[in-house]
Amino acid sequence: MKRTALLLMILLLGAVVASGCISGETTTTQSPSPSTSPETTSSLGPTETTSSPTATETERPYYPLNVTDFANRTVTIEKEPQKVVTLAPSITEDLYYLGLFDRVVGVTQFDDFPPEVSNVTRVGGYGQYANLEIIASLNPDLILVDSYSMTILDELEKIAPVVVVDPHGMDDIPRALELLGKVFNRENAADYRVTVFREQINEISSAIKDYPKPGVFYVVWNYPLMTAGGGTFISDVIELAGGRNIFNDTVGWPAVSPEQVIERDPEVIILTPHCGMTVRDVYNGPLANTKAAREGNVYVIENENDLIHPSPRVVKGLETVAKLLHPEAFRVSYPLTVTDFEGRKVIIEKEPQRIVSLAPSVTESLFYIGAGDKLVGVTDYDDFPPAVKNITRVGGYGKYANLEVIASLQPDLIIADDFSVSILESLEKIAPVVIVSPRNIEDVYRQIELLGEVTNREGGARAVVADMKARVSYVAAMVAEKPKVKTFFLLSYYNGYWTGGNGTFINDLISLAGGENVFGDVSGWGAASEEQIIARNPEVIIISPNAGIKPEDLCSGPLSEVDAVKNGRVYVLSDENLVVRPGPRIVHGLEEIAEYLHPEAFNYQPQPLVCNATSSASG
Repeated sequence: MKRTALLLMILLLGAVVASGCISGETTTTQSPSPSTSPETTSSLGPTETTSSPTATETERPYYPLNVTDFANRTVTIEKEPQKVVTLAPSITEDLYYLGLFDRVVGVTQFDDFPPEVSNVTRVGGYGQYANLEIIASLNPDLILVDSYSMTILDELEKIAPVVVVDPHGMDDIPRALELLGKVFNRENAADYRVTVFREQINEISSAIKDYPKPGVFYVVWNYPLMTAGGGTFISDVIELAGGRNIFNDTVGWPAVSPEQVIERDPEVIILTPHCGMTVRDVYNGPLANTKAAREGNVYVIENENDLIHPSPRVVKGLETVAKLLHPEAFRVSYPLTVTDFEGRKVIIEKEPQRIVSLAPSVTESLFYIGAGDKLVGVTDYDDFPPAVKNITRVGGYGKYANLEVIASLQPDLIIADDFSVSILESLEKIAPVVIVSPRNIEDVYRQIELLGEVTNREGGARAVVADMKARVSYVAAMVAEKPKVKTFFLLSYYNGYWTGGNGTFINDLISLAGGENVFGDVSGWGAASEEQIIARNPEVIIISPNAGIKPEDLCSGPLSEVDAVKNGRVYVLSDENLVVRPGPRIVHGLEEIAEYLHPEAFNYQPQPLVCNATSSASG
């Protein structure tokens, strides 16, 4: 997918909010008795808060109230705020955790949590980029901002009182909650939420405190290659999660070279959905020479805002990173019983350390979820990621594997697809066997989650599935209103034009990409004749790079009469395995097909096929 400068701007705007230093201190205090509150996003710790007592007639009224905000300004709150506009996503999140989200009437375009925020009026960009007219139209009685709104503070104060809430570190998050608790007369709720927050941080820190700190490279942007240096929120989250930022000796958001990264040789590489780089890019590029890529420890964080928004939400991001860096500290309970794709109950006695894979798609999935270092045997057909070249070959794919070689590797788990079912009994004499056999995208998600469960890499599996679903959703949204394009996929030219029909991944990908498979009414794989293809007249033809035929070969044959050839819309897929292997890379196949079918939707300019006959006819 083509990335734009806008994505970089959005990410860096988020980084502005997130910059600052986090203290590693995690003090635990006794929690007051809770009553009601929203649930937290983390699985750690309690999930309730308290409501504050209300003043009786004999008590001094709570309002008007003077508070000192993060900018050291004294602000008078005349009455309890009921209609609030927030100009920083982290502040919206604070209000949610305090049970005050129903007071929020306006948020920025960058607010994404809680999910209910999608129903709240958007007031424009973050901070100083907000629309003052929209804010005024909402008649707020309070506006909450961080330091990124200081340039428009005078204009905001003409609309309503403004309180600056500007945390720059972990210790500032409790302070922000306490200030908001005071503003809204919810001090007990704030005290409880602070206690929960500190307990959650302490629980995560305690879980990983005795483990070595792996070197981590966090990718902020791919071109130029940028990372988070020392003194940033991201760097300190990495430290708290039990890692070591390999560029902690730099400041801010430095640009670095691949050579510098390779020299520092990170053990883990963390990407985000908007960094412009994919796991596949890491494995195919210079960073493939890092230890992280060699051992399969390259991850995509589901949502970078879990890491950079200074609110209690950061616990979710911290927990995610900690589980990726130290899955052994959060291990699943063994022995473990799972049900595989054949409906078989398989008992895994302990966390597998020596795995043999009998399908290339399984191998790729294991590398993506961070279990690639457990592989001791793969098939002759495994070619991705490049690190597989150093793993012992056990023979052919599935049932053609060499049982003696497999046994010699002394695996504690064998993972295969249904092409190994005929040798299942022989395999089971060597080690427990898990069978996966996805038939569609949803099955691929299920496969990855199952592999995450059996290998104690559930965090990595969740991250992979989340990234895949985001890419599929993006493509689907981009082509939703587009007309279906009649498409023919040519897998192989041997005794006919071999293609995929109903029940194949090719068919599913064409449909998701906004196309109509001209042989979608045919089941499975089969060879089509020239007459059949001409009769169905595809508008686009996509050829596998291993098909044995080139686009220009179609110019002089019978297929020169179909619209796809006449209009020059014949394309060669970059890699056949992107569409035939049911693993994480299949979403890249989807993206590529979508670009061929609807180039205008993705600002893509494919190289058109030019036939001499077509040129002559148009001359």
